[in-house]
Amino acid sequence: RSEALALISTSLLQTHMDSAQASALKKLISTLKEQPELLNEPSLAFFKDYLTSLGATIPAAKAAHTHGHDSAHDSHEHKHGSGCCAHEHESHDHGHDSHSHGHGHDKEQHGSEDEEEEPEEEDPELMAPDSDPPAEVGVAAGGEVSDADMDKAGEMKMAAAEAASGGDYAKAVECYTSVLKLMPSPLVFAKRGDCFLKLKKPNAAIRDCDKALESNPDSAKALKVRGMAKRYLGDYEAAQKDLALAQRIDYDDAVDGIQRFVIKRCADRQARAVKQKAKEAERAAKAAARRREEARREYEKQKEEEAAGGGGMPGGMPGMPGMGGMPGGMG
Repeated sequence: RSEALALISTSLLQTHMDSAQASALKKLISTLKEQPELLNEPSLAFFKDYLTSLGATIPAAKAAHTHGHDSAHDSHEHKHGSGCCAHEHESHDHGHDSHSHGHGHDKEQHGSEDEEEEPEEEDPELMAPDSDPPAEVGVAAGGEVSDADMDKAGEMKMAAAEAASGGDYAKAVECYTSVLKLMPSPLVFAKRGDCFLKLKKPNAAIRDCDKALESNPDSAKALKVRGMAKRYLGDYEAAQKDLALAQRIDYDDAVDGIQRFVIKRCADRQARAVKQKAKEAERAAKAAARRREEARREYEKQKEEEAAGGGGMPGGMPGMPGMGGMPGGMG
């Protein structure tokens, strides 16, 4: 490249310049302004001497240096660590101009605090899921029941109701289990499920209600108990479905408060989901904008490098883009 510049400068100094040659000189000077160290090349020594004779100050030649680091950055004095996140800087001072690693330490890769989903408000009435073995379900319904079994089942129903009204739900569960062994019915399953829920065993309550609804899908009692059990497990959407159906079948004022709570929880969850999707869409849009800006900067940088000397000259003179042949034998 320096030899090409020398040839141009010699030709220009030895001939009378026309407009094309003046343009070539302008490009020569522009190149030397951007890379003044080229004046220290031996092939341009005569031009350097000429400039010095006019009182110009020529910058000293830069000492050659090498980076000495490979694709793994082994020669850096710092250690990246397994995640390459141990440093917070974006460029490193190696004794030369800014050196960019291109690790891409941005929010798109590492995330940020605002990416965390907004936590749900605590529900102090939630119950811990129970894991007891399923309770006995008795014989299959539909068989013939003797008068004696019917009388005994009636007595056990009364005992169960009495125990439940006195708050002895464990005793009520035992009595309802005895009834189910004699003459199972959807209502008895639902009532035993209600007692399980009072004992804070929501999963057992759900199993009994499922059994009741197998025989009678319109059992308002079973739907209410199962809906409340799901509410206490935090499954608000399923709870709302059961409670809404139960209220349509047989409206109960006592369930109204729980239903309003569940509806609010469902609405809050939906609002958080919408908000989270909006955040994700915003982050995706910002990431796309960053990528477009990076691509634009890279393109502009490439154009500047090509304009500064990355192209070639026709006629076998590399390094001077856009210069055509020169008259007077300077091609």
